[in-house]
Amino acid sequence: MPATFDPRGAVTRHVARSGIDLPAATVDELVIHLEDLYAGAIEEGLDEDQARSRALAALEESPFSLLRRHAAKSPDRRQAKRADLVAHSAGGRSLHVLSAIRLALRQFQQHPSFAIVTILVLGLGVGAATTVFTVVDSVVLRPLPYAAPDKLVTLWDTNTEKGLAHDPISPVNFMDDRALPVFQDAAAWWRPSVNLVDPGQDPVRVNTIEVSGNLFDVLGVGPQLGAGFPAGGPLFVQNELIVVISDRLWRTRYSSDRSIIGRPLVLNGTPYIVYGVMPPKFHYPDDVDVWQRLRWDMTQHSRDAHFMEAVARLADDTTIAEAQSAIDTLTSRLETQFPVTNKGWGRRLIPLLDEQLGYYRPALMVLFGAVGILLIIGCLNVASLLLTRALSREKEIAVRVAMGASPRQLVVQLLAESSVLSVAGAVVGTLAAWATLPLLVQVMPVSIPRLEEATVDIRALVMGLAVIAGTTLFFGLVPALVLLRSQLVKDLRTGERGSSRGARTIYSVLVAGEVALACALLVVSGLLVRTVGGMMDTPTGIDANDVVVSSVQLSGRDYTDWSKVARVHGAIIDNLRQQPGVIAAGGSNFMPFEVGWRGPFGIEGEPAPARQEDAPQVQYHSVSDGYFESMGATMASGRTFAASDQPDAGPVVVVNESFAARFFADGRTNGRVITTMTGGIGPLGLNLMRIRPRPPGTPPPVHHPPTRFEVVGVVKDVRNAPFGQPVEPAIYFSTRQFTFREQFLTVRTADRASAVAAIRTALQQEAPNVPMGIARTWGERFGEHTAEPRLLMTVLLFFGGLAALLAALGVYGLFSWSVALRTRELAIRLTLGARPAAVGALVIRHSAVLVLTGLVIGMGIIRLAESALSRVLFGVTASDATALLTAGSFLLLAAMVACVPPALRAMRVDPVEGLRAE
Repeated sequence: MPATFDPRGAVTRHVARSGIDLPAATVDELVIHLEDLYAGAIEEGLDEDQARSRALAALEESPFSLLRRHAAKSPDRRQAKRADLVAHSAGGRSLHVLSAIRLALRQFQQHPSFAIVTILVLGLGVGAATTVFTVVDSVVLRPLPYAAPDKLVTLWDTNTEKGLAHDPISPVNFMDDRALPVFQDAAAWWRPSVNLVDPGQDPVRVNTIEVSGNLFDVLGVGPQLGAGFPAGGPLFVQNELIVVISDRLWRTRYSSDRSIIGRPLVLNGTPYIVYGVMPPKFHYPDDVDVWQRLRWDMTQHSRDAHFMEAVARLADDTTIAEAQSAIDTLTSRLETQFPVTNKGWGRRLIPLLDEQLGYYRPALMVLFGAVGILLIIGCLNVASLLLTRALSREKEIAVRVAMGASPRQLVVQLLAESSVLSVAGAVVGTLAAWATLPLLVQVMPVSIPRLEEATVDIRALVMGLAVIAGTTLFFGLVPALVLLRSQLVKDLRTGERGSSRGARTIYSVLVAGEVALACALLVVSGLLVRTVGGMMDTPTGIDANDVVVSSVQLSGRDYTDWSKVARVHGAIIDNLRQQPGVIAAGGSNFMPFEVGWRGPFGIEGEPAPARQEDAPQVQYHSVSDGYFESMGATMASGRTFAASDQPDAGPVVVVNESFAARFFADGRTNGRVITTMTGGIGPLGLNLMRIRPRPPGTPPPVHHPPTRFEVVGVVKDVRNAPFGQPVEPAIYFSTRQFTFREQFLTVRTADRASAVAAIRTALQQEAPNVPMGIARTWGERFGEHTAEPRLLMTVLLFFGGLAALLAALGVYGLFSWSVALRTRELAIRLTLGARPAAVGALVIRHSAVLVLTGLVIGMGIIRLAESALSRVLFGVTASDATALLTAGSFLLLAAMVACVPPALRAMRVDPVEGLRAE
């Protein structure tokens, strides 16, 4: 810029002569206008004096005329026309945009607090949205790392009469399912408890499944090392004992030794040959480290045994709906063909991704919706701030229009200001997401599938750019729509603010939208609080938060004799009771909230059913003496098990209250006799009453007579079903008479360390080669059942509180600004005799109407989202009155508190000063 032309000095002199008091920001923009005119003239080929003359002519011609009109009246109209063409050329547009951005930066430098607050609000919303989007993208949206994962489904048994929707399947029924043409192939497995023993290393428990050899083919995943399971005949008896191990086990226990292929691994005392190592992070179906190939023929099992899980690959051009229809037809046929075992049982197909995510899929989608709401609330809040700021610049905008700024130029300027804020907020939010996401993954209290793979990548950046584009347009256009009116110059002359009424309407809509969205978010938070509260208040039948639970598996060559298994389990528990600090100790094959094995039974003295398939079925549990005492269960009548309940003593059982209420309606329980044909409940349990010693030379019986068990007690219901399902009738057998290889030890002591030490000592003395499972308190195990909703509740409570704060700030800003605009009106009311209290009540009443409108809209949003919310709620519905009233009352209170300062300000308006106000 040459020294002979001083645009700032020219503008300052011009403003002084016009008698107009302009803010510094407007002066800055007029200076930029002159610089643009001067630069455009230079680009046309004019010399410096001609360019300076044109710029000054545009400024001096008339203070309230359009710049184009000034240019048209200039001495050289041809040159003015050429200047107008240059201004509309690409270079001219770029120059104007850069100037607008430069002016926006100058304005924010003059008002840093406004810019900082706006950027922080946007950064919070963008950061939360980017973080949650990254998590949802990694966990939910990205396909599973298998071949054609959308073709993979899991199979589960259902039984409407029993209230079962997600039960393990029968191996024989699975073989019929697999033969259907709607499936390309299917694999099935069960979960044995396995001890891994290596020479020179401590024995450990490993997560294992025994699976049909086609699992990896069904998934389309091969080992990184070795050949894996041999092809051919994978579902039937194989003589070779082979396993495939995980990359994690290979690296941590075997130091990534590539010679592991072909070496034996001793599992439960039996050597298995390693045939492969799976790729890193592959642990299907859930944190598995060892895959054993199935050793038995699934067709030679019972249709009544429900203990396996399965995954299937759909045939080409087959949908899940078509496969489900084929399965339904098959189960109806099997129910007719095998009524004894299949009556009432059906099959359910679930997409593999939905199965693996479980609760997290709907929970993360709800969370994504919640953070989207928070982002929108933040955007509305920023739009309200910018609208307030724009209206405070109404006089400035009018002067700019008068000085020749076209509507396009004003829109570009307002969009430039919003662009600067949006880009800064998006950058701050993205950087915050990039920094906090790894910390979030590390501190996550629950294990979310695939969460460790979440990183802020190009997809998250694209979402950030979309946020920038959307917020830029919204923030820039809302003020522009209010301010770009034909009567701006008239308003400047008269001193009126004609846009105030229209702006108040738009502002009210923005704030009502904030309140509605905040209400929806708070209601969802309240519903989850109710859900978690309902879970925590669900009767469990025990009092065992501090009881330490660990597991022990007696297997291998040392424990082939079932009688020895029972004796050692009993010896371990007896030893535990003798350890220092132990108050009570026991064991069970299932823990509360776990469904026991189901089996038929009869009641002696009552008519037998006409058909065998009509025999009632209940859950079977095997617990030791001392178990109920250690877990804090309460006996309703009779006694618990004792150490004297040995195999050579009378067979005894304890039943729960649900069993007694259903099958002993006359109230007589103790002394009743239950009969059962069951010799084993599951693959690793045996009824020792069926293998009593026989006289030498006596052949084993061809048919065992029913075993008679005397009911010696009734225990109050201990929850034996997941949340949302009723407690089922159950029979408890004594582990000394009906034993399992795996048993959960329950130890009640004064402190956790004493319990762990007691378990270690007991195992060292009674079973030195048996590893101890992970020791946790029952409170920690119970916490896992409520971890997902508790986590979602905590996050949504934070978002809901933040949304309520932003909504309250919006209400405060609206009515503060409204009171400032209506100062003259309020002064007139006070002059005419209105009481200050009535003026304050007017403000509060307007606020209440606005907030209530937002609340009603928010309740409508909840009703629209009811079906999605039902998947993450337990024991409550989306129309729960308590949650609705609590959230609505909290938000109403917050909004009313926010409007009190403006109301007090309105009450303190000085009538004399107010009448003088512009």
